[in-house]
Amino acid sequence: MQSTASAADSNYQRDLGEGLLLRWSTRADTANIAELVGRVFRNSENDAPNAYLQSSVELLMSGNHPLMGPGDYGVVEDTTKANHPIVACTCLWQHQWSYENVLFNVGRPEIVASDPTYRKRGLIRALFHMVHARSEARGDLVQAITGIPYFYRQFGYEYVLDLGGRRVTYLSAIPPLKQAEQEPYTLREASVEDVPLIMRYEDQRRASSMLWAHASEQYWRYEIRDGWQENPERYRKAVVLLIVDAQGEPVGFVIHDSQRRGTGLGVWGVEVDERINLQAIMPSVLRALQQRGIQVPTPKPDTLPLSEISFMLGRNHPVYTILGEELAPYQEPPYAWYIRVPDLPAFLKLIAPVLEDRVKKSPIAGYTGEVKLDFYNGGLRIIFEHGQFKAAENWQVPIYDANAGAGFPALVFLKALLGYRSLDELRYAYPDVWANTETAVVLQTLFPARPSFVTPF
Repeated sequence: MQSTASAADSNYQRDLGEGLLLRWSTRADTANIAELVGRVFRNSENDAPNAYLQSSVELLMSGNHPLMGPGDYGVVEDTTKANHPIVACTCLWQHQWSYENVLFNVGRPEIVASDPTYRKRGLIRALFHMVHARSEARGDLVQAITGIPYFYRQFGYEYVLDLGGRRVTYLSAIPPLKQAEQEPYTLREASVEDVPLIMRYEDQRRASSMLWAHASEQYWRYEIRDGWQENPERYRKAVVLLIVDAQGEPVGFVIHDSQRRGTGLGVWGVEVDERINLQAIMPSVLRALQQRGIQVPTPKPDTLPLSEISFMLGRNHPVYTILGEELAPYQEPPYAWYIRVPDLPAFLKLIAPVLEDRVKKSPIAGYTGEVKLDFYNGGLRIIFEHGQFKAAENWQVPIYDANAGAGFPALVFLKALLGYRSLDELRYAYPDVWANTETAVVLQTLFPARPSFVTPF
């Protein structure tokens, strides 16, 4: 059976052969998807199904989740077997990010799973064709995914942005509260009434990140109440807490794991009011996190005792500065987001105001010219007149008299576009990245290296 519908449409179906049917999900698929995901995401074949991810699937398919609905799972169904099991799947989330202050929508494939006995048949490739079609049909200019090394390069993705980054504080290093002193700051669980304040605290950090993932008020309300407080039997991923002073007034927030699977408590967010001394707050926060880490449940009875607090706050964060080497001696560098930008001219047109502003504030103010980039299998042309962005278009290097000003493997260019690496860093790492002198100055102006901390939610 082959559908005449677009791959983005809810009624799309595609016969993959051998009784395998590619289609979009309905709410009735929830149990089958959860069964597959729970079975695939185990450390060993003898482990019990992954109950946390099974619960996550149920929440994602509930119709109440802020990032997707019950029809946003792409699935492959085996129609030859009883109960028509789901043998491969991935879902599509909707994010909103910004480049400097320019907003754009991002499609995020997540929880990619395939039954081990059905692998090496191109099922994930077929699923990604479908989710990319839906993402692009709804206007997403970018797709992004977190995942295992290398795999998603096969589908047009490249490592482009920092993901994670960790500093560890050992419990033995946490300064104790002095005798007869009262704790100046404590933690309390957040409520939905606190959401505007949490969003304000979080937004303070946006200026230090070139790209930013915007968590909506709906998302925060869901995380605090709709997803967990109203579903206490389900596995909660993280706990949102307010930092309050001795009078009970909020001064910031902390987010930590709801369960401890190893010797450390994971902390995913720490932001405080910009008028408050973070250095004065952190000793109280560390002591409170130590107590909470001791009390949070562990999914396995043989989990070792708490011995550390892991701050997973990106490559750079004010908390790291305050902790220093003495309180956070161990660190791990960030992994990376996979990013896909299928229509580079469209994305460049979107961020044109940012590019014009960079030219205006640079030594090439008023620039007029063409930037021609050879991607070795296609290319890109960017046109400026008197400092104004005029056009961006796909471009093919002529067979004779090639006049490109720079060359990049196409996906490597994304690292420059999104500020992940400078032109000099790319030329050092990739022998097939080059630029003549004039074009190098323009590229360094348009696409400077700048840090980004994009929250994976």
